[in-house]
Amino acid sequence: MSDQPSRNILLLALVGLILVSVVSISFSGLRGLNTQMDTVKTIQVSGTGSVSAAPDEVIIYLAVQTQDTSATTAVNENAALMAKVMQALTTLGINQSDIQTSSYTLTIQSLTSTTYPMQNIQPSSKSNATTVQYVATNAIQITLTNTSLVGRALDAATNGGVNEVNGITFTFTPQLTASLQKQAIQLATQDAANQAEAIAATLGLKIIGPTSITPSYNQPFYQTSAAPSANPTPIEPGTLQLTAQVQTTYEFTS
Repeated sequence: MSDQPSRNILLLALVGLILVSVVSISFSGLRGLNTQMDTVKTIQVSGTGSVSAAPDEVIIYLAVQTQDTSATTAVNENAALMAKVMQALTTLGINQSDIQTSSYTLTIQSLTSTTYPMQNIQPSSKSNATTVQYVATNAIQITLTNTSLVGRALDAATNGGVNEVNGITFTFTPQLTASLQKQAIQLATQDAANQAEAIAATLGLKIIGPTSITPSYNQPFYQTSAAPSANPTPIEPGTLQLTAQVQTTYEFTS
């Protein structure tokens, strides 16, 4: 009988120890939950930077078109004229590797003509005649890194036999594009940083640093059309602007 109180006391002590452990674990889990609920405070801004430069590449789009009631004649005449065009361009100093065929088509056109009798012009007395013509079109594009040759290249090509000028595109070579992108992204990043600092200063906050930066660029080009009339045809490339943008997220503290 004397051992019963001792066992009861031991059991109560064990239960108490278990309860203390459960409470300790509960508080520890609550502290972990509070830590997880703490969110990072951020500011998101968009910075822009632009740089301008003269284009160092130009692409000229030209075509030779011939037509005849004979497909063979239309094709042969087209080939002869394009050969003269190629000769004129290479004589100017343009490499054949800079001249590329962009498309070649041979299509059929049906032309319908209506003839009326001289003495009795009535719709019922008219006669229709259909003529089939074959149209051959050979389109090329010329890529030049010497933009001062544009006017002379147009004149040489049209004198050789080109009868379609489909446009001119001024742009940057990949090398110049990479250099300008670097300058533009630096300006855009600085612009974003200035905006974040201005917001933080206004609200009495402190910027810790960026947590994410996403850049983007535009690919500038300028298109024009030309109808050679003077010799050489005047073409002015002007300047192009490359713009970079950055979406930046900054962490701050109060």
